[in-house]
Amino acid sequence: MQRNLRAAATAAGLALCACAQAQSASNVTLYGIIDQSIRYTNHVDDGGGSKLQLANGAITNSRFGLKGDEDLGDGSRAVFRLENGFDPQTGMANQNGRLFGRYAYVGLSNDRWGTLTAGRQGAESFNFFGEFDPLTVGNYMGNSWPFLITVGRLDNLLTYAGKFGGLNLGLTYGFGKQFGSMRRGSYWGARASYDAGPLSFGGTYQEMRDPDDRAQRMWGLGARYALDAARLFVGYMGGRDASGFVDSLLNAPTRTVAQGSPGANPRKDMTLYTGLTYQATPRLALTGAYYYSDAKNINGFEGNRGKRHAAVLLAEYSLSKRTQVYGTVDFNRTSGGANAEMPGKNNQTGLGVGLRHIF
Repeated sequence: MQRNLRAAATAAGLALCACAQAQSASNVTLYGIIDQSIRYTNHVDDGGGSKLQLANGAITNSRFGLKGDEDLGDGSRAVFRLENGFDPQTGMANQNGRLFGRYAYVGLSNDRWGTLTAGRQGAESFNFFGEFDPLTVGNYMGNSWPFLITVGRLDNLLTYAGKFGGLNLGLTYGFGKQFGSMRRGSYWGARASYDAGPLSFGGTYQEMRDPDDRAQRMWGLGARYALDAARLFVGYMGGRDASGFVDSLLNAPTRTVAQGSPGANPRKDMTLYTGLTYQATPRLALTGAYYYSDAKNINGFEGNRGKRHAAVLLAEYSLSKRTQVYGTVDFNRTSGGANAEMPGKNNQTGLGVGLRHIF
């Protein structure tokens, strides 16, 4: 009996040691942002009404997630990420109620060769402009609308990312899930950028096909330059959409919009933007951004042209390393066919103040 007890104790000790070693070789992090704001918006309907509401964050929507890696030796690691988006004012999940609607992927990474991941991830153009937009692809509709053309995040993606000196590369293929066709519902995209001291610049291209094999394509260029406490951003986006995807996202839900034939008359987009961020003090950061869009064949009608201008100002003050308060104002004006993007009149102003906590 004593020998059996000693053997059992020895086995338990070895198991505990193995468990400790496994845990020491793995790294799992719980992280997130809770960002709640009060937002006022005018011209929210045809009568010129306004709205005051609690809203998700102005620039960083609320989220929480788990990410981690396991050391496999020789500079290789297994990696994963699970990230949920939610509205703090209701506790409801974003991304159509998905448990992990922002990211859900697993992969392998090597210090020399890069990282290969599979699952729900960001499209390549979305990833690219997140680095080259002064508002990091802001989240209020008043400051994020130019980047709806990038598609955002997609399911069923196989992604490669690599960094070689100053060169950053990204390649992604999205499986379409359409029986009998490799093209229908598929996606592919690429990005490349280069960091040369204070200057970074690059470009992106991607194509997404709907279940009817109609293509939505977009491309873009971006650059940023760091000078002391300031960073300057400039960028360009172009697009051609035969699927109606971009119109469906941009049209104001309160509008009754006639639909033409996007297959016969693809929407064509050209967007330019610039912006500046300035660290005025160790605690105070100021950002200004301007976006200009010129679109043709809006809602599938040949010659239906429209323009949109948007300006955004943002001030962020750090109460600590993890907690910030902020204020923001955005103004949008449309003309021509782009008036379908405004819920009421052809212009809208939004004001927001918020509190952000990072953990």
